[in-house]
Amino acid sequence: MGRSRIQIQILPERHFPEKVNLVMSKSLAQKLGIRTQPFWVTYGSATSTGVLALHSNQSSLIRMSNQLASHLLMTNQTSIYAHFDPYLPRLRLGPLLGVLINTDLQIKGNQDHNFGIMTKFLDECAVAGQSQGVRIAVFEPDHIHLNTQSIRCWVKEKGKWVQQIIPFPDVIYNRITSRRVEQQAILQQKLDHLKRVYHIPIFNEKFLNKYQVHKILLQDEYVSKMLPDTVPFSILDLKKMVKKHPVLYVKPNNGSLGSGIIRITKAPAKWIMQSATPNGTLTRTTKNLTELTQLLKKRIGKQTYLIQQGLQLIRYDQRQVDFRVLAQKNRHGRWHITSSVGRIANDQHIVSNLASGGTVRKANDVLNDLKNIPNKPTVQQLRKTALDICNAFEKLTEGQHYAELGIDLAIDQTGKIWLIEINSKPSKTDDSVISPTILIRPSVTQLMNYVSYLFHKDQQKSHSPPTSTPTPILYKTRGRKSK
Repeated sequence: MGRSRIQIQILPERHFPEKVNLVMSKSLAQKLGIRTQPFWVTYGSATSTGVLALHSNQSSLIRMSNQLASHLLMTNQTSIYAHFDPYLPRLRLGPLLGVLINTDLQIKGNQDHNFGIMTKFLDECAVAGQSQGVRIAVFEPDHIHLNTQSIRCWVKEKGKWVQQIIPFPDVIYNRITSRRVEQQAILQQKLDHLKRVYHIPIFNEKFLNKYQVHKILLQDEYVSKMLPDTVPFSILDLKKMVKKHPVLYVKPNNGSLGSGIIRITKAPAKWIMQSATPNGTLTRTTKNLTELTQLLKKRIGKQTYLIQQGLQLIRYDQRQVDFRVLAQKNRHGRWHITSSVGRIANDQHIVSNLASGGTVRKANDVLNDLKNIPNKPTVQQLRKTALDICNAFEKLTEGQHYAELGIDLAIDQTGKIWLIEINSKPSKTDDSVISPTILIRPSVTQLMNYVSYLFHKDQQKSHSPPTSTPTPILYKTRGRKSK
């Protein structure tokens, strides 16, 4: 089995010998191990038959006929991998990565195809993909067409995002940021079809439910010791929890970005209820628990909420601080820590999320500035803890495919590490990047590494061609006129 980084140039049939639809150098064919033909040619889920002619020049360029390219829904490629399996035989071109996004990211009617808050991240993906031989295609749920086995998408060509039709990709990365969109029945049916029929890996396939994650991690002896006391919201459980903990957090079970979080504090002769709002913290006081529960019931309505133990956490300049550790699968398919940052709350907010006006600094710098903390963990300990959590979570959620997790950790005043949350859709906005001048953030490079791993690790995927013998396709050729 041979593999090589190549370029593809698509030309009219008149440039090819009769019955031939591919031309490459002898040296490239040798490197790929092509010794027999015809053979299958695949690009994503598309399959056709290849018949090869060789030339003696040294080159990594493969010339492809228009008709073959049309069958594969292929366009000119300046950087992609070719992998030849002599046992099928098959020439596989890719990887083709599909990035699934919301339908409401302000791309309709925009000449530049601005993807809203995802624009810079997707631009970086296109650049990184080009340098690593990964073809990037961005698409919406409505653009998956099962009947034609194709997707209408955006790809970056000559610095601009343009629309193209592609086959189903080799890998799909779910970057939908709306639970409502993600849970739509028609989308779930499409994704299930792509996984079940075409065996396409789809990673970070869904949002995580906070309480489900809590119950899952309680099964791990090591991780369970880091979990704050957490129960589903009810008035009965609220009365029990206020007796156990002086501070409680009431948070949406399916919330994100710190939205909807409420802090309850027991003070002498009163209760303090503080809510996170876009403009700061709204504070209400009540004289008794009955009045507090009425306020909470009105605030929560029919939404599903949790009650979580409040912790005596370390503070940075009198502000709340926690740590986001980004873990990703690497080029070997194993969990790896890509980055770790300290998130410092705005002095007007009860949460540290960047969406609520928090700031971000390198985790090591924040830890170095924190003084008089007994048993203060190092950044290496935080990263190892996050890695252990990822491995435990993956083991306990076998069958679910995650390749990127945001692990939110906090440190209490005794130096103990707590797990606050696991996030399956870590932020990709510009303000989450510590070094905004960097061309490609490390998380994007790691993403390309993992996609390449998935593409190359299993060459027997059933969205590739059948194992029967390929039959040559007789293309009409336009021969040169004889003189």
